[in-house]
Amino acid sequence: MFRERFSVFASLFLSVVSLAFASSAFHTDFWILSDVMRRNGTESNKNQMNSGLFHGIRQLDWAFGPKRKHFSVLDELQSGVSFIDRNVWFALLLSIGLGFLWNIVGLSVTVKNCTKYGNGGKKIMPDVGTVIVGPLAICFWGTLTTVSYGICAALFLWQFFIRFRHNVLLSEHISAGFSSEGCVRLGFSFWLLISAVLAQFAPCVLLFWALKGRKKQTNEEQKSKEQDTVFLY
Repeated sequence: MFRERFSVFASLFLSVVSLAFASSAFHTDFWILSDVMRRNGTESNKNQMNSGLFHGIRQLDWAFGPKRKHFSVLDELQSGVSFIDRNVWFALLLSIGLGFLWNIVGLSVTVKNCTKYGNGGKKIMPDVGTVIVGPLAICFWGTLTTVSYGICAALFLWQFFIRFRHNVLLSEHISAGFSSEGCVRLGFSFWLLISAVLAQFAPCVLLFWALKGRKKQTNEEQKSKEQDTVFLY
């Protein structure tokens, strides 16, 4: 009983943490960043950039001091000059959007599970097999959330290795001698999403641990009843 109660309340906390991490990643503009970039082969920390899923900043030194320019990922996609593939960008938004949906539904289910305990931790929860409420329901929605966030992270990582590491500049910047080859790295926004995946995966592990304990306890109770029956005869 303790295992299950602990796992459910821990799942509630971790689901909130996961949603907070994913939301922070979604709204921040540091999925990728570069502290230095080159111009004519010379690295300078006056040339920098960072970008999120929607907006970013490029700072370039055109010989008259660094100039910062905000840009919209959507505008560059519509103009056909973006450093990210259009289809992948839509897939990123779809996967993280579905992740938010499953996360919120799973959080609601977890809250409902937390209310299914009476005084002294007495369980008044339906059977474990239901996917409406119960530990398996938390695992179900948690798995969907983990997969959705994980797909988003995997797609972004794929784009990072095949595109972002090589260039995040526009053709006009490249013509002027600027280069971001090998200067770009993953930012904290991406790692927030990875943290959301891990935070969402943990409840599934805890709940399977709890269910394993319940199964063991049930088997022991059944064995005890059989022994009592034998003694009666």
